[in-house]
Amino acid sequence: MHARELIAAGIHDGRLAESYRHCGSFLARKNSAAYPLARILLPPGKRPGYDAMLAFCGHADNLLDDPGKSIRERGEAYDKFVTDFFCGDEKSIFHEDKADAPEDRDGILISRAFRHFIGTWGITQESVRDFLLTIRGDLFITGFQTYGDLHRYMEGVSGVPTRWVNTLLEPQRDDAAHMATSLGYGLYLLDFLTDLQEDLELGRVYLPVEDLHRCELDRAGLEQAVRAATMTEPLRALVRFEAERVRRHFDEAEDWWRHVHPSSRELPRQYLALGRQTLRQLLRADCDVFHQRLSGRVWGAAWAHGTTGLSYLRARRDQRKYQVRPLVTA
Repeated sequence: MHARELIAAGIHDGRLAESYRHCGSFLARKNSAAYPLARILLPPGKRPGYDAMLAFCGHADNLLDDPGKSIRERGEAYDKFVTDFFCGDEKSIFHEDKADAPEDRDGILISRAFRHFIGTWGITQESVRDFLLTIRGDLFITGFQTYGDLHRYMEGVSGVPTRWVNTLLEPQRDDAAHMATSLGYGLYLLDFLTDLQEDLELGRVYLPVEDLHRCELDRAGLEQAVRAATMTEPLRALVRFEAERVRRHFDEAEDWWRHVHPSSRELPRQYLALGRQTLRQLLRADCDVFHQRLSGRVWGAAWAHGTTGLSYLRARRDQRKYQVRPLVTA
C-alpha cells in the first residue's frame, strides 16, 4: 500500500496506517492474482478501505476453515476474534504485543483497520454482526434443503459485504444496493458450481437438496459423481439449472456500475464482466465443471490478459474528470 493512498484516505495516525498496510500484506499472502489488479480501478483514497474489507472477510474465513485445527478449536478461535472485535478496548486487546500467534496479530491489525473503515463510511455494526453470525455456520452447516435456505445464507456472507462495497463506491441511486447484492449472489453461486470438489472435501454441498431432486439427484449421487470427477447427465442438468439462476442475478446487476460515483465505476463494471466471462466458459464446456478449473485461476487469467488495461485507462480518466469526495479521518 502506497503512502499516497493512505494520505488520500485521510489516514495519518501511525498505528492505524500500519494496520491498513497489514491488510494489504495479508491479502498479498493469499496469492490472489485478481486482488492487486482490481484495487487499482478504485481512486487511491478508497483502496485502503477496500483492502480492510477483503482482509476482514478473508481472516474470518481462514479461522473457520483452518485445516490444522479441530472444529471446536476453530470455533473457539473465531468466537474470540468476534468478541475482541466488538468488545475489545483499543488500549488493551488491540495491541500487537497481546498477540500469541501470527493469526492473533492478523486479527488485531485487520480488526483495527476495519473498525476504522466502518466508522468512516457509516457501515453499521449490525451488518457486521449479520455477516459474522452467518459465516460461522460454515463450522457445522453441510447443506441446504431449499433455495430459500441458501438465499438466506448468501444474504449474510455475500449480500452484506457487497453492500459494504456499494457504500465505498458512493451509490447515486437507492436501487444500487439491490444491484450490488444481485451481483454478489451471482458470483457466490457461480463459485459454488466451480468449487464443488473443494467444498465437498470440507463436507459441504451448497447446492440445495430441492434442486438436486429436481434433476433426479440425491446427495450420495452428487458426491459419487464429484469424487469421480464424472459429469453424469443429472449433474449436468443441475449445473445448467444453477447457471441459469446465475445469469438472472447478473442481469439484475447489469446497471450497478452506472449508479455509483463516476470515479468508481470500473470496479463493479469489471467484476460483472468477469463473472459473465466465467459463466460463458462454463456453458461453452457444456456445463462440465471438471473440464477445467473455472474459479480463481480463470479470474486471475482474465485480469492478466488485458481486461484490466482498458478499464484502468477509463478509471484514470474518470478519476481526473470527476471530483472524489475528500476524506477527513484519523
